[in-house]
Amino acid sequence: MDPPAFHVDFSEVERIEIIKGPFDVRHQGSMAGLVNIITKRPEEGFRLKLNASAGSFNFINLSPVVSYADDKLSILVGYSYRYSKPYKDGDGRRVTEYANYKPEFRNKKAFEINTYWTKLGFKPIENHSVEFSYTRQDARNVLYPYLRMDTIRDKMDRFNMNYQIDGISDTLKSLKFHLYYTKVDHLMDNSFRNSMMSMKTDAESKTYGGRLEANLGDLTLGFEAYKRNWDATTFMMMMGKQFSIPDVDTENFGLYGEYKRNLSDRLRLVAGLRLDTTKTKADRSKANTDLYFDYKNTRSTSKTDTYPSGNVQLFYELQKGTELFVGLGHSVRVPDAQERYFALAPMGGNRWVGNPELKPSKNTELDLGIKHSTDKALIKATAFYSFVQDYITVHRQSGSPDARSYENVDAQFFGGEVDLRLSLTQELFLFGGMSYVQARKETKPEKNIRSSNVAEIPPLKTRLALRYDKGIYFGEVETILLATQNRVDRDLNEQKTSGYGVVNVKVGGNFKGFTLTAGIDNVFDKKYFEHLSYLRNPFAMPPSVKVPEPGRTFYINASYTF
Repeated sequence: MDPPAFHVDFSEVERIEIIKGPFDVRHQGSMAGLVNIITKRPEEGFRLKLNASAGSFNFINLSPVVSYADDKLSILVGYSYRYSKPYKDGDGRRVTEYANYKPEFRNKKAFEINTYWTKLGFKPIENHSVEFSYTRQDARNVLYPYLRMDTIRDKMDRFNMNYQIDGISDTLKSLKFHLYYTKVDHLMDNSFRNSMMSMKTDAESKTYGGRLEANLGDLTLGFEAYKRNWDATTFMMMMGKQFSIPDVDTENFGLYGEYKRNLSDRLRLVAGLRLDTTKTKADRSKANTDLYFDYKNTRSTSKTDTYPSGNVQLFYELQKGTELFVGLGHSVRVPDAQERYFALAPMGGNRWVGNPELKPSKNTELDLGIKHSTDKALIKATAFYSFVQDYITVHRQSGSPDARSYENVDAQFFGGEVDLRLSLTQELFLFGGMSYVQARKETKPEKNIRSSNVAEIPPLKTRLALRYDKGIYFGEVETILLATQNRVDRDLNEQKTSGYGVVNVKVGGNFKGFTLTAGIDNVFDKKYFEHLSYLRNPFAMPPSVKVPEPGRTFYINASYTF
């Protein structure tokens, strides 16, 4: 239900790194890209930052952060509180009016989230540094109108420890050790909804692991190991409890190496190689092996996969300010606990069953790109072609009654994007971007896979923005345009989504540690739907329930830094 980024508060974030394509060997499972969220570290001296935000629909966000750092010691402590009521769309209707919420809950909390975090770092001896960090998040009453249930409680604990040794020798530049642990306790039910059948799922996730990495100059070598557990129990009226995700462990061991070198003044090489062994195992005493056997003709509750991945990238400076890029990569994603071992059999309704025999998805991708930069302009363009062997797709499994399940098919993805940043004058800047992707998959009529369209593929998107910036104050107007999405997977009742355009404006300024930003999103109060507004599995509402995006939204952010 929650993307991983949900569990990182905005005020924790220093920056976000995005690696596009299968060009990361440091993290297992980065099949088509990696989003790496870097959290803030204490700055030199004593620092205090106070953040406050408010906006439409009673939205508030308060966050103080205090830190101290010197040559030997650093410490940071932060807190964030976020709250909002359900938003209204361009027609002035609450988003909760589109789903089956009881009248008394249609204007209650949309979410309430408290987050606490701290970091402690010190240098025990010369060239040695250690850092501990801990985050605690408590989210309550988070609404999901496109699903049949909402979050009643979502508690998260995240712990990290980093130890680094620098300057070990001329050959071994540094040694890094990273240890982490994360736990999420997630309770959801349909108590806010009008429903003939009560429903509740108590889900828990635990992950702990570590990474050891050695920097040998041009070569980086590493070892990664982790264990992740997903466990979910669903309670349904007159059916008692079912172990929908039967206490599944995913254990991974991986070795990797990355080599970076300038082959000439103009040519740069990056190459990586990785080898992983991953084992997924369900608790056989909880797994519904009868359901697996009925639909998949197997009672398997464990599987081990060993596989290589890697990439080669070349960067060539055609002339000063112009760089060409070509990359060929291969990466693998092992089916998760839900895809292999989920099992839910409601009384009189269609079932949901995992596929224990799913194969890992293997992506082989070619990327081409060009980047041109001058004092006044930056232009980047990329194109890619991706062939995914054994892509995992949702499909309708024939039986009595029918079930939704997962199946391997081969799929192809291709597309590209363009990004433009242009300085029109010393204070006036133009930003533009466009992205497009198409996807096709193999059909298997005997598996009820008849549509060649891949589900959940975004349409053509364009962004244009004009910014006037004097340094101490700025103003910006942007428009976001999306084309109609008519390449839909009819097998899954995916529906055409109309194109739309919205306009956003914002202004801001800063003076002696104070920063103020205010804006209006969706200035013309347009009612529109994202292409992913209605399709979530499992526990999805009927396809007729489409969730609109917010209408005109006002916000103001203020911060003070000392």
